[in-house]
Amino acid sequence: MKFDTTYSKRGGPPTLRLHGQTCHRIGTLLPETGNPPQYAQLYIYDTDNEVENRIKCFKDNKGIQRHIVNNLKIMLDEHNVHAKAFRMERDVLKTNFFMDLKPRLISYRPEDGRVYNTPAVSEVATLIVGDIDSADKRDILIHRFNGGLQRIDEFHPAYLAYQYPLIFPYGEDGYRKNIMHKYRPETEVTRKNRQSIKDWLSYHLQQRRKEAKTLLYSRRLFQKFLVDGYAMMEFERINWLRDNQSKLRVDKYNHLSN
Repeated sequence: MKFDTTYSKRGGPPTLRLHGQTCHRIGTLLPETGNPPQYAQLYIYDTDNEVENRIKCFKDNKGIQRHIVNNLKIMLDEHNVHAKAFRMERDVLKTNFFMDLKPRLISYRPEDGRVYNTPAVSEVATLIVGDIDSADKRDILIHRFNGGLQRIDEFHPAYLAYQYPLIFPYGEDGYRKNIMHKYRPETEVTRKNRQSIKDWLSYHLQQRRKEAKTLLYSRRLFQKFLVDGYAMMEFERINWLRDNQSKLRVDKYNHLSN
């Protein structure tokens, strides 16, 4: 998307206007020669200087405290399932640097995440050597060097955990398609009992006494999360219109005939 920041210079609360379509992309497993590591590459490349590399990613980094960054890194390494997956790839690369290795970030979830525990590393990611012939169309396959940037499906169950690791510190799934409002074993998912992205967001934006308020207290990160959530709702609506064109034409014809 393109950012228009002219509105933020007119006083009042900070305002940001967006042009185009929002999307999120993921790069290669390792940075190109001469370029510093960034994003997920920080978990894999030059991890001896990882804290410094993370701080350098921010232009205005004078106020960033090194010990806080280091403690957050330790927390994610210990508890976040996706951080563990990237660390696993790092360990394999150390002993097999010349291997044509590609991590595959799996989208399929056979169990309902609201009932079962946080998924294990083997359930969210796997390592592929060479080419891959079969995979779910929403899986994310990260190339080692080439391949450029590729778009991440907004409805990948781990999309929000990749984008907001501090809001989802355990790597728990965000919104998932085709699950019911309330888990009922051996019940078919239908249009009436299916949970939409709007339903999911409405639930998580509420404040509850016995639940942590990490999301609501995330300040600017919370605002960014709201923009992402609104974009996901729009994508779901547009996808429905695209997939139901023939039905809409029939309904329009019947309405005109009557």
